[in-house]
Amino acid sequence: MMTAYAPSHLLPLVERRIGKTARAGLMMQTADDTEYFGRQVQIGGQVLLNFGGCSYLGLEQRPELNDAAVRAIRRYGTQFSYSRAYLQSALYLQLESALEAMTGGFPLVAPSTTLAHMAALPVLVQPEDAVLVDVFTHASVKMATCLLDGMPVATVPHFDIDRLDQKLARLACKHRRVWLLLDGLYSMYGDFAPVSDLAALMEKYPALHLYVDDAHSTSWFGKHGRGWILEQFSDRRRVIVALSLNKAFAAGGGAIVFPSAEMRTSVRLCGGPMLFSGPVPPPMLGAAVASADLHLRSDFSDLQTQLTDRIDLVLSLARQLDIRFVAEDRSPMFFVPCGELEAMFHFAQGLRSRGIYTCPGGFPAVPKGQEGIRFTVSINNTEMDIRHLMESIAIERKALNDRARETPSKRLKDPPSARAAAYARAR
Repeated sequence: MMTAYAPSHLLPLVERRIGKTARAGLMMQTADDTEYFGRQVQIGGQVLLNFGGCSYLGLEQRPELNDAAVRAIRRYGTQFSYSRAYLQSALYLQLESALEAMTGGFPLVAPSTTLAHMAALPVLVQPEDAVLVDVFTHASVKMATCLLDGMPVATVPHFDIDRLDQKLARLACKHRRVWLLLDGLYSMYGDFAPVSDLAALMEKYPALHLYVDDAHSTSWFGKHGRGWILEQFSDRRRVIVALSLNKAFAAGGGAIVFPSAEMRTSVRLCGGPMLFSGPVPPPMLGAAVASADLHLRSDFSDLQTQLTDRIDLVLSLARQLDIRFVAEDRSPMFFVPCGELEAMFHFAQGLRSRGIYTCPGGFPAVPKGQEGIRFTVSINNTEMDIRHLMESIAIERKALNDRARETPSKRLKDPPSARAAAYARAR
């Protein structure tokens, strides 16, 4: 049996390792009840520079979004308590119309990206189809594959295009369609899907269809913030993309962008969560409409440029300070490998002592024994903040290497060359 993260027999291991990370004070924490503006976060009385959030453009404090949320509450109340199968708020139509202008596709709003996957995949994938899932695809997509009763579902190595080609060659002659499930931007390592390789495979195999969770590149990348995949693929007839209305979009819910109105209608009418899950509350719908309107403004790209300037600063400082990331794509997410779990604890706690909040990256989000520190940047971070972060990482990396030299069996290793080559293809 598969869960969203791992086979069920591994759940005790997952519980032990996440529990250990929580006891180390690095997970399952609660922010102090203080005002929050994005640049800093307060935990247990300690004010930390925030390099762990996913609001890459800092839109959650924009007055346009806040005022729209308040107006929606005053007009509709805190909830519009109907199943969307019976009656929907007028804000849904406004939002989907704006998302259509943003993406150039046929969007369908869902209560969350996770529920969007659970609504779409059981409708899209038919009994005569086969499914391949990139091993690092987001857990929410893997969870949805558990609903594909009796259908062949197999994982493929991350960005191993040759292996993927071999699997497609075997499956494409046996199945009407082969669905490849993947992320547009991978949330742990910050690496983009290799669009040119995927496009070549789609040309080679007409049966190949892509289903992409592009939650982490929504808003900050592409024209009107439509994300990596929608920006890169000009021919989307066999491409379906899920976007997040949380994260950089700074509202609530998710959306799936279909290549046709007919496909959207099928999921709207038959996708389980579209019929029985609760609706997006009016304040979040109002904020989402305001956010979409902001995305469509001619000056929205200025916000995107502010973020890419900060990304470029991180990459430049990494080269100067000899800091190695697992991937060096031009995205707002970075992963510093540490090795074993305890080494990651030392690294993260060292950064906390220097006033920096980052996220631990451990099993099952990454392979066991390849734990590390994941950090993000946003336009809330100043140049001084980023310089302090990178200098602190360099200091903690040296301390980690010094400890590793004292225990040769636990010496920190760089990512395997095969994976590095795969990331190079993705870039």
